[in-house]
Amino acid sequence: MLAIGLTGCASLAVRPCDSVGTRDSKYAARFFLGIITLGISEAGIQHEQAIEAMEGWRFCPPPRPVAWQGPPATAGIPRTPGTVVNATKWTVNVYLDPASPGVPPLVTLRPGEARQLALVAGPHRVVATPTAAAGVPPARYERQIQIDPRDRSFRLQLSEGDFQ
Repeated sequence: MLAIGLTGCASLAVRPCDSVGTRDSKYAARFFLGIITLGISEAGIQHEQAIEAMEGWRFCPPPRPVAWQGPPATAGIPRTPGTVVNATKWTVNVYLDPASPGVPPLVTLRPGEARQLALVAGPHRVVATPTAAAGVPPARYERQIQIDPRDRSFRLQLSEGDFQ
């Protein structure tokens, strides 16, 4: 009898394509309809919802295809992984290709610490200086390195004897 009365009415079955407002309205309507019908209506609505789910939500539009974007632009630049090791007793600031004196360090390494880097193939200038807190007279490590794209990795070790 209830099914005959609800024939032609909008469905109260919640679908994945419903907006938040539509979904909330359906839940509110189901609540009040459930009070009026002493909960009998909920069984019919859940049955309708189960049938729609089995049929693949026939009233929802098909999902829009996603266009292929391709790989990110940065992925095209080959990089060589490597390690920079601080073999000194000081904390050092390491700079990569410093263009001007006010540039912050790429990395700060404590004694015995190592860090992973991935550098683009080509020439690079590596500069390292002990931090002011190290209590060491002014010293500087400077080295020009060449990263070959065929290399699998590199290791750069900063030793106290290399600082001048």
